[in-house]
Amino acid sequence: GGENKANSSSWILEEWKAPKTERQWGYYRVLHSAPGMKVKELTVDPGKSLSMQRHFKRSEHWIVEEGQCRVEVETVGMNLEFHETMDIRAGQWHQLSNPFDQPCRIVEIQYGESCDENDIERK
Repeated sequence: GGENKANSSSWILEEWKAPKTERQWGYYRVLHSAPGMKVKELTVDPGKSLSMQRHFKRSEHWIVEEGQCRVEVETVGMNLEFHETMDIRAGQWHQLSNPFDQPCRIVEIQYGESCDENDIERK
């Protein structure tokens, strides 16, 4: 307890409930999973980006929880800031990147026939 905690039970429980999956661009956590739906938290490090990709069996809804990011959908690019949202339909090419100085945290809601990591095609 106190002000200078080396470990916190809430941090330990959070890591146990939703462990980080590290990637070259940052990490993600699965917060909730049910048939036809998955909720993830993605943190994209400054200067990093995910691959240009598309999914065939799911759509995605993104909400910026912290920071800002750059989104490319098909041939349109835009910046998203705190609490702004983006919908990605199944089959759309899309890429999430962070050209900014602070980490970007996104809540991603996947929904559709299959919310599996194997449902991905990369360019």
